Parts: sequence; C-alpha cells; structure tokens
Amino acid sequence: MTTMDWSPKRVLVTGGAGFIGSHLSSKVLQLGANVTVLDDCSSGDSTKVPPGANFIEGCITNPEIRESLLNDADVVFHLAAIASVPLCEDDPRHSDLVNRQASLDIILDAGCPVIFASSAAIYGEPVSIPINETHPIKPLGHYGDQKAAVDSAIRSLGVGSNPATALRFFNVFGQGQDPSSQYSGVLSIFIDRATTNRPLTIFGDGEQTRDFIHVSDVISALIACAESLLELGTMSPAHGEAFNICTGKPVTLNQVVKVIDESIEGSLECRYEDERAGDIKHSSGDCSKLQDMFDWSPMISLTEGLSDLISNSQDV
Repeated sequence: MTTMDWSPKRVLVTGGAGFIGSHLSSKVLQLGANVTVLDDCSSGDSTKVPPGANFIEGCITNPEIRESLLNDADVVFHLAAIASVPLCEDDPRHSDLVNRQASLDIILDAGCPVIFASSAAIYGEPVSIPINETHPIKPLGHYGDQKAAVDSAIRSLGVGSNPATALRFFNVFGQGQDPSSQYSGVLSIFIDRATTNRPLTIFGDGEQTRDFIHVSDVISALIACAESLLELGTMSPAHGEAFNICTGKPVTLNQVVKVIDESIEGSLECRYEDERAGDIKHSSGDCSKLQDMFDWSPMISLTEGLSDLISNSQDV
C-alpha cells in the first residue's frame, strides 16, 4: 500500500526492460511518477518498457550515461545485472564490472535513495531453514559473490551516505518471464511446456523445495522501501539494511507439478532425470524482518499465481 504522492518523483529503473523491471516501471508510472528506464537489452526486451516511460538503451557500466541519469533522479531502483549464473562463470571479469563495480558506483554517485536488487544466491547452501537475514553469506559462484559484495557495501553505509537498501529476491515468478530465456525461472518453463503438451523435466526426485514469490509482491516490497527512504532518508529503518523478499512458504517441485496438472486441460507428463551437480536441495526464506518493519506481506499464493499464468498462456 503506497503512502506517498509519486507524481513529482523522477524515478530511474535500471534493468527496466527485464521481467521484474518492466513490472516495476509500469507500477510507478501508474502511481504518477516520471519514469526513466536504462537497459542495454542484453537480456531485457525494449518492447516490455511501458508506454510513457523514457527509455535509454545503454549499459550501467557507461560512466557518462550513469552520471547523466543519476543527476536527474529522485530515486533509483537498481535491478540491472547479468543474472545468468553460467554467463557469470564463463566471463567473471565482465560480470564483475556489471554486477559489482557498476553497482557500487551507482550507490556512491547517486544523490538520492537507491534500492538494490540483491539475491538469495548470496546465502549459498543453507545451513539452517528458514533462511533469515543473519544466515551466513557463502555464495557458490561469481554471481552470488558479486551480489554479496554490493549487499555488504550497503549494509556498511552510515548516516552520511546516500540512503540505500538491499532486497534479497528469492524465486520470483509472474507474467512476462520468457520460458526460452536462460534467465527464466522454473515455473515459466513448466507452464510453457504444460500448456503446449510437452513433458516437464525435473532433475532429482522432485522433493527439492523452493520459495516462490509473485512479482507483484516483489514490486510492493520495492515501493515500500523506496517510500521510506524518500521520506526519511538515512533515518529510514531500511537504510543500510537487507531484507529477504520471499513468502516463507516453501513448496516442492512435485507440489508445483500437482497444482499445474490440476489447472490445465488434458494430461501432464513429467520426466525425472539425475539431479544436477551444484543444485541446492532446499531453500526457504524468512520474510518477517520486512513484515515487522513495514506494512508489507506477500499477497499472491502460488496456486493463484500459477492459475493466472496458465490462464494467460492458454488464451494466447
């Protein structure tokens, strides 16, 4: 629930042509803000940038573009990243420039609040479930390392810095994820295959758990933190903090398949293959910190979100 008048605000959304970024850009436009999207479209799609937003095709590593846009912003939602784990592993130097260095530059150079899209990947293999924000940070690869470095920098900020916060996204799903993309989540892939009469593939026994959160709930968390930082600056309880963005309600992949099977017309075929090396078996977050600090709770259940996705897929 928004508590602020967004109509005079100049909002910069990096990665605004991506899945989450395009949803966020649409929402803040609806709230009346003046929105600028910066995206190099390496993984984003310019057609997803909502009408009414000012679209700049460029990379956050470009200091001239960065400086120009930051000087004209009242708040920055920093979502741009190389989110593909394989790409980060194949070219860690380039992904470090994007995911770590450019992100640190944005936090340092912005003269306004920054809301950073961190990731549950920074936790690595869970040592306890559910995962809260005090869980050890032991990422398994370059992507998690790079996100963790920026997350840590934000948590070290004092009152003399720009206001900033880090939101650690778990498994985000919703309309607009491209199932053919290497960036896509398992739910969009499952639904695409289920609604086109193709078998689903599960690696392992299907009893691995994940914490799936709907994109609309992610957007409301982003906006709640932004409003607090805009109104209170470094006195905001969000400043220098990190928050899990999840539901706290883990489900197995077998449960996901059951929900999809009950929602589609026809039979669903599911194939099981050997589990993949490095896959985390169980992941479940604790979102009570954000719930306690702000008027926020996840509102869209997995069943409701999946039903909506399936309905839209079948209408296409």
